[in-house]
Amino acid sequence: MTAAGLEDALSGSPFVGRRPEVARIRAAHADSVRTGTQVVCEVVGDPGIGKTRLVHAALDGCVPALPRAVGTCVEAERDIPFHVFRHAFGAPHPVSADPQHSTVVPDGLPAPLDVRQFRTYQLARRLLTLAARDGLALVLDDLHWADTSSTGLVAHLLRYPVPAPLLLILVYRPRQLDTAMPFGPPEAGVPGGRGRERIELGPLSLAETVALYPDEDPAELGRRHDRAAGNPGYLAALAGVGPADGDRDAAPTTGPRLTDRAVATLRAEWAGLSPVDATCLRAAAVCGTPCGVDLLAEVARLPAGQVTESAWRLVRRDLLRVVPTTARFTFRHPVLRAAVAQDTDPAWRAEAHHRALTVLLARQAPPAERAAQAEHLLGLPHGRPVEPYVDVLCRAAEEIRGDAPESAVRWLRTALRAVRPPAGSPDSRHAVTLLLARITGEMGNLAESRTLLREVVPELPVDPTGRRTAAVAQWVRVERLLGNYAEAAAISRRELVGTPTAGAFQLATELGAIGILSGHPSPVPGGAPDGEASGIDRAGLLAVRGLAAAHDGEVRIARELLAAGTPIVDALPDRDLRERPDCLLAVGLAELFLERPADATRHLDRGITLVRDAHRDDGLCQLLLGRSQVAYHRGQLATVIGLTTEAGGIARRIGSRSLLSFALAFEAQATAWRGGPRDDERAVALARTSVELANDLDSWSGRTAATALATATLLAGDPDTCVEMLTDAGGDSRLTRLQASLRPMWHELLCSAALAAGDLPEAYRRARAALAAADLLGLPGQHAFAESAYGEVLLARGEVLTALPYLRTAADRFRAAGMTLRHSLALVAIARASEAVDQHGPAGRARRRAQELAARCGTERVGLRLARPVRALAETALTDREWHIARLASTGVTNRLIGRQLHISPRTVEAHLTRIYRKAGVESRSGLVAWVSRFDDTDR
Repeated sequence: MTAAGLEDALSGSPFVGRRPEVARIRAAHADSVRTGTQVVCEVVGDPGIGKTRLVHAALDGCVPALPRAVGTCVEAERDIPFHVFRHAFGAPHPVSADPQHSTVVPDGLPAPLDVRQFRTYQLARRLLTLAARDGLALVLDDLHWADTSSTGLVAHLLRYPVPAPLLLILVYRPRQLDTAMPFGPPEAGVPGGRGRERIELGPLSLAETVALYPDEDPAELGRRHDRAAGNPGYLAALAGVGPADGDRDAAPTTGPRLTDRAVATLRAEWAGLSPVDATCLRAAAVCGTPCGVDLLAEVARLPAGQVTESAWRLVRRDLLRVVPTTARFTFRHPVLRAAVAQDTDPAWRAEAHHRALTVLLARQAPPAERAAQAEHLLGLPHGRPVEPYVDVLCRAAEEIRGDAPESAVRWLRTALRAVRPPAGSPDSRHAVTLLLARITGEMGNLAESRTLLREVVPELPVDPTGRRTAAVAQWVRVERLLGNYAEAAAISRRELVGTPTAGAFQLATELGAIGILSGHPSPVPGGAPDGEASGIDRAGLLAVRGLAAAHDGEVRIARELLAAGTPIVDALPDRDLRERPDCLLAVGLAELFLERPADATRHLDRGITLVRDAHRDDGLCQLLLGRSQVAYHRGQLATVIGLTTEAGGIARRIGSRSLLSFALAFEAQATAWRGGPRDDERAVALARTSVELANDLDSWSGRTAATALATATLLAGDPDTCVEMLTDAGGDSRLTRLQASLRPMWHELLCSAALAAGDLPEAYRRARAALAAADLLGLPGQHAFAESAYGEVLLARGEVLTALPYLRTAADRFRAAGMTLRHSLALVAIARASEAVDQHGPAGRARRRAQELAARCGTERVGLRLARPVRALAETALTDREWHIARLASTGVTNRLIGRQLHISPRTVEAHLTRIYRKAGVESRSGLVAWVSRFDDTDR
């Protein structure tokens, strides 16, 4: 490589960025021309960083342009006196340098100059003064390879500046100086101190890299930018280069596979090394990560003392660097290490990697260091069996999968390629495949996990260790997460026949979960498993059965099952629950359905913490959804939206339509109850998308989507769609297909829809049905829904005094159940009813408390409902938002002002008014004023 080797790799590409640095060089140029004096610029940085290109790009744009002389140092000419100045001014180089007549300075700091040397430097200074009398830009490049005579002359010029407009630009790599370069800030009072500029060049930003290669794929260019660390020389060397062997899963340890041209360009940096130094450099390339002298000595097969001296020589050449605060060495840049590795004989590398792995295993080194060596060995030709290296990768993946699952997956994919027939044994292939399927499933790559399990499970024999059963349970779980309930159930039932007792617990648990999710629960063949099982197995089965009982309204059975299972769950170590987070999900949801939100929060939060730490997207999505339902129960609408948004993103990433349907449905419900100006439309859109994603209305996700759409459409003023969705999902007028433990709530929703449609008899029937369903459950929150519905029917009948006890009981029970949003809405009904019978004290207290709770929940529905009069059938068809707009319009406010107040467009206001006119049976604003005045005779 020539002095500008890495810089030459950039030839032909445009110069980009570096505006501050260019401006500083041009400012120095302008100062030199303006003052007629010498100005010095030092441009320093790593190899390939673009120092030379910067200097010439800056000088090309200088006005007025100065004559330019460029001298470049070359390592092979370091014994030639003044060779950089000779090169700059075109002087021929002498055939040899006579030590007796050269101005050579001993190694180390320059010795005091004698009279002869001083006269030589002064003569050179006078010659430079003549050359620069009309202005001159003198560029001395690669000064780290300068001879001592040139270094001495530069130091002399810094102390005794040329009295002419000379722009002296010194370009060098500060880490590769053999001797201390006497550049840098001079001492105070030294002449020339004012005309100095030092520019330290850093890497390009990603935006500058994109500008440098505008026609390349941005994603691939981003990866290349990261590998090159923004160094433009290495960016050019990596052009057209992908990961090793073209594999996207290639490790950072194996590095990019460089082109032969790139290796040849970089080779000159170590071509002149002694055999010992070259061996140490190649050993460092094999070690890869920062390594100490002892490991280098083992790999290089050299004495430790000799390796220490060699390592420091390589540091002085800036091929290696010392890791700060350690006694370890690393390469200057990963690309340089990759080039050295590629330039090393493969057979020698294979033996060296084996020596390195042997040492690292004996030292119990971190898994990443061991795996790196095994990866290399599986990619190099050698005569050893592959199984030991595959085993190293599997053990490392097991150790690191909780902290860095991406690395674990990459290692296992490498191992799986190595044991494909005929290279590896079936047992090795099965072990690697199962581990890879497990970790990819935990990461949320369900499709890959499913493919691997479909391939390996049929080949596994039934064994007493439960290996096959665990694999089948994992396969069933993946199918369940993907929403393939029928296939998952069929696999479970088929495997349960003849399965050992311990394995049957996992399959029975999965079968129970599938029954809940699919809406078609079925008994486990042969009854419940008996015999010995681990704590997590028993806890998981009890939790799922408790959830099923709570879902189906079997409150007593659910409480008994939770009483048996929860102590086991609470006693389990985090390790077990991290492996089986669905257990915490089932317990938390069962507790929520039994109206124990504090216990549900405790278990779900524990699960979320564990799976986040383990980077388990498969469990995190479900737990976030469960936690969002606890927040919804408590009326924490912003929390619900945040949790469901995160869960929806994970569901999209892992490819689960059913989980995404749940996430959108829960977000739609919270958005609808938030009640902002644009929330009605957004909630309906989210719910409709949720319905489209659900497999069918019989599944839990399908029923959840349908009830979410029913809620959103009712609050948006469409009671007909609400009734249609709920009755379709419920299967009949008794809603027998809907979740039994929430059935009073759905009857209350249908009661509200009937009131909104003006069908008082149907509203009464629904309220009575809610009361009957609540009596069967005995849950305070569900009783509150039923009594609220009955109280609203009585208000619609005009029986205000009769309604108030029901409404107050509902409010108290909502409060006891921790349902803050519904508590605030019940208080609204109490306030409006109390005002209607002139009970202003209780009305004021209920109003204030309702507003406090509404602020806590983040809903506008309470404020909108407080503005409504006591419900009469003629105005129930208007939504809360439409009633608010109707009252504003009746006061004479223009559409533009209404829109400004509600943060919606005038066109949206006009659309609302059109619907209001139709529902009220009027044709103009004057008619609307009269219609509103019939119900709203207050001014609040």
